[in-house]
Amino acid sequence: MMKQIGPVLLCCIFAVTSVNGQTIVEDFFTAEGGSSPITLNGGQKCGQRFVATQPFEGIQVNGPTWSVSGEKGMTIRLYEWVGNYAATVAQAPIAVSVLENLNDNDWFLCPASRELPPGVYFWEASEPTNSNPNAVDPHQIGCWLYNGSRYQAGEAYFNGAPYDEVSTEWFRWYGDDQTGTWTPFPFTFEPNCSLSQQFDVPFEFNAVGIASPTWNGFGAAYRMSLFRWNRDYDTTVAQTPIARKTFTNLSDNARNELVLDSPAQPGVYLLVTDEPVPSNTGLVGHWGWVNSPWADNINVAFVDGVPRSDFASYDIFVGGPTQEVVGKDFASRSVTGVAVSVDGWEVY
Repeated sequence: MMKQIGPVLLCCIFAVTSVNGQTIVEDFFTAEGGSSPITLNGGQKCGQRFVATQPFEGIQVNGPTWSVSGEKGMTIRLYEWVGNYAATVAQAPIAVSVLENLNDNDWFLCPASRELPPGVYFWEASEPTNSNPNAVDPHQIGCWLYNGSRYQAGEAYFNGAPYDEVSTEWFRWYGDDQTGTWTPFPFTFEPNCSLSQQFDVPFEFNAVGIASPTWNGFGAAYRMSLFRWNRDYDTTVAQTPIARKTFTNLSDNARNELVLDSPAQPGVYLLVTDEPVPSNTGLVGHWGWVNSPWADNINVAFVDGVPRSDFASYDIFVGGPTQEVVGKDFASRSVTGVAVSVDGWEVY
């Protein structure tokens, strides 16, 4: 039975949508900057610090299961925030939700056994499971991350640390009119292999990113470097990079971002990814397009330093500086009308 909410509360809540018997109270994210699926595979943990401005009885987390429904699970814990991550998760959780056989892109519930007052809280998802002993990707389940969320009362955490944040307005460098065949491009794993994209940016920017499939695997890695274009490929990569970072234990299809110490001026640049480490499925690479209208003699995609012959463009994102407060947040929200005892959940 759904709990009745008084008129004072109703005039303040962000939404009154009822989903599966629960009423949504408020969101702890905004859907800006594009979304990335962050996996719990390989021992990862996803979390969100948030401020509840209204009483609530549980939280929901939106998560992907990599297109496999009815097999995978996770555990969500809800805590009172006590100033920092270590002290928060050292407490006994307010609620623990052990979930099984979840559906792709659904909202996963962590119910409390009582109404919780407004305040600062933290949820964390971990411990992926799978009921299918023959699953190809047994633990590919996680949470949706919004890369430019404008929710200002909290922040996303990954493996116990806040996500790197920069005041950035994210968009694809070629705009929204890309066409062609959407394709994953793997590294060749030849000696000194690399995947690179030359691209022309007509404005100041302070970050670049690229989406990377791992073919449903975990444990993959690569190094990302940004160079100012200088005459040709070899001359360009012989320079000192503007920025460089190595990314490890990549989350399948998530966007990895290289943040600059200071904004870069308009011009032609080269984004290089190299030193790849394959995932447990043996591959890692980037998303892009074959027969891209953006592939020309300036915006060139390279494989191992050689221009591609298939008129391809990798899926690069560029971050423009902004004065607005933006950051990364996992898609989550508070709800009311939650039953105290539900089959499949353990409530403490």
